[in-house]
Amino acid sequence: MNPKVSVIMLTYNHAPYLKQAIDGVLSQQTDFPFELIICNDHSPDNTDEVVKDFTEKYPGIIKYYKHETNIGFVENQRFAFTLAKGEYMAYCEGDDYWTDLNKLQFQTDFLDKNPDYVMTTARNLLFHQNDGHFSDDGKTHIFRDKDFVDYTQDSFFKERPTQTFTYLLRRKYLDFKWIDIYPDYRDLYYFYHLLEFGKGRAFNHVIGVYRLHDGGIYSSLKIENQYRTSINIFSNIKRINHDNRANRQIITDLDQLILKYYYKKEFKIPLVNLHLYKAVFERFFLSGHFKMLIMQLFKIMKYTLKR
Repeated sequence: MNPKVSVIMLTYNHAPYLKQAIDGVLSQQTDFPFELIICNDHSPDNTDEVVKDFTEKYPGIIKYYKHETNIGFVENQRFAFTLAKGEYMAYCEGDDYWTDLNKLQFQTDFLDKNPDYVMTTARNLLFHQNDGHFSDDGKTHIFRDKDFVDYTQDSFFKERPTQTFTYLLRRKYLDFKWIDIYPDYRDLYYFYHLLEFGKGRAFNHVIGVYRLHDGGIYSSLKIENQYRTSINIFSNIKRINHDNRANRQIITDLDQLILKYYYKKEFKIPLVNLHLYKAVFERFFLSGHFKMLIMQLFKIMKYTLKR
């Protein structure tokens, strides 16, 4: 019997966390079959030993693949996606984990009953590995005590109430051509294109834990690089799809860089900070807001004199 849901788990050097991730998937209580596809990108740690205990117990559920050489995150993801057989697809990287035993069931039930939706997501906690504390996902303001919020391709450019490992999506709408068209392929690209076919729903309900640690793919980036990564993603969406709605997110990210980052005291004086000038003029060319440009140039001088 084909699985109703395919769960993709990409892993690289996740051995210390992998058992928790796999347990979170295998403990799902469903009235349908699902498969867990684990793709190890030639990890130098003891991932093989961790997974072996599970594959021996659950040979009908777990499909384990280890690449002979490191092929990188994007190609490992492409490889895993091509193996999926389920009508729906879920994702949980090897260092994150699900805590809601009904995660797959309630999301599948929703998509079964609502054909105009292409994906559903939920909320999560953040676990700060370095100091051992939990925090929320910073999305409370989006929900405002609602049980759920819906999102579309248009609202995608404003705020995204989603974390990749919380989603369930209709696999038939995944088009692998975008992996080749976009440079440095990211999850946000296929979220954008999935929403061409329907809506998404985000439930105000915690289903798992996203781990922040030095080895994480996105969490390991420095703050400036995180903003620049987001700017590049939405610039690519704009360029490739001729979609000027992306300007909204690009300007938001530039504002964060300018107002909340480049003026911090650990940076050299603003007057000689070329990164600051670059961000200010990028924002001007996108918005055409001349008054804002003048205000920022005066602010650069003001903060320089304060140092």
